[in-house]
Amino acid sequence: MRRFRASRGKAMRRLGFATFLALGCGWSAGGSAQNVPPPANEIDLKLFDKAEVDRSKGCSLALWQANRDPESDRFAFIFTEQFRGTAHQRDAAQIKVGTTIIPLQRVGTGGKSEGYGVFPFQLYKMPDEQGYVVLDLKLEPEQGEAVEISSGKLMVTMLGKLAFRASVKGGVGCSGAPLPGPAAAPPVAAAPPARPAQPAAPNAGGAPLTAGTLSPGTAAAGGTLSASSQTRPPSAPAPVAPAARPAPGPEMFERYSVRQQQVPARFLQGINQRFGCTVPAQRNGITGFQMSEESAIWQIPCDRFGQNQTSVFALVYLPAPDQQYEILETPSPRGLDRKLDSGVLMSAQWDVRSRTVTSLYPASDRQDCGIFERHAVTREGKLALVEFREKTRCDGVAGRPDQWPLVFGRR
Repeated sequence: MRRFRASRGKAMRRLGFATFLALGCGWSAGGSAQNVPPPANEIDLKLFDKAEVDRSKGCSLALWQANRDPESDRFAFIFTEQFRGTAHQRDAAQIKVGTTIIPLQRVGTGGKSEGYGVFPFQLYKMPDEQGYVVLDLKLEPEQGEAVEISSGKLMVTMLGKLAFRASVKGGVGCSGAPLPGPAAAPPVAAAPPARPAQPAAPNAGGAPLTAGTLSPGTAAAGGTLSASSQTRPPSAPAPVAPAARPAPGPEMFERYSVRQQQVPARFLQGINQRFGCTVPAQRNGITGFQMSEESAIWQIPCDRFGQNQTSVFALVYLPAPDQQYEILETPSPRGLDRKLDSGVLMSAQWDVRSRTVTSLYPASDRQDCGIFERHAVTREGKLALVEFREKTRCDGVAGRPDQWPLVFGRR
């Protein structure tokens, strides 16, 4: 079992970690697996309504239910934590139990941080030590100024109640500059009282939406948060091992040159008609990045502007590229102008180790202003924007594009 490094609070000094979990899970010397508590002993954990979670400004950590999409689902977020200032000082983290939003203070960490002071193992306590939250997270290497949490477990324990675990994903990053800081977190004894959540709006049928009740065996529908597992009191305390990690994605991701005979003429015709690509720009050939035995991402040269070249990216089915392929879209952050069509990157540079590709769109010949983007390749073979920087003033100082003002950054 990995040890936690206590940062503050008396709980970690008084209790061993296994004892702390035993208390949180309702363990007792005479307990047994057959003594099932009544339903009243279950933790009524809820998902946040999307309107309650604002990540449009500043830097934050957010976790959502693993089988939900925070971009499209109204109920997805389960844990949030806001950072302030350049030192990323923490506001109180938050979860929702019933209709109450509970503030959390971080008191222990473990493992290696990938940025923002976020660790694979983190321990939080509730006001008056009424309960604890344990995070067991898989952190991906920092990409630009964002850290992806590709998988993990969140466990909530409260005295006299059954511990509850939920599978989560998440991200750490910034949208614009950090919020003003530092804003030191108040001591737990002086923590503000939990504030009630806003009531959920009625759905189209008029019935109130359930805001993500955690209940064992319930399917994830509407706002309901489905449980990954529920802990029953065992006969004696036992060490808690880190959650099993999911199997890694394809290990075949590597760069190769696509032979001309592998590229059907009809495939190139379709690309050129949609994006206005020119045949002379494609004489240098197509570069492939293997995703599996039957699929790959192809980088297709499109057009050249002086020293800069644009490229289109497509996920192709290798046995029949002209019949089965998908253009990888590169949408811009809301309200911003990319200058290029979605699916087109300029001066693309790959980092094969981290599976990321950067793009630079210069707004002047001196390359002292313009747009810098970084995309990550997802397990599904799509491009996900993780960093967007823009320098609007062409001041004659070229500098490094990856240090231009940050406009958007996320997992």
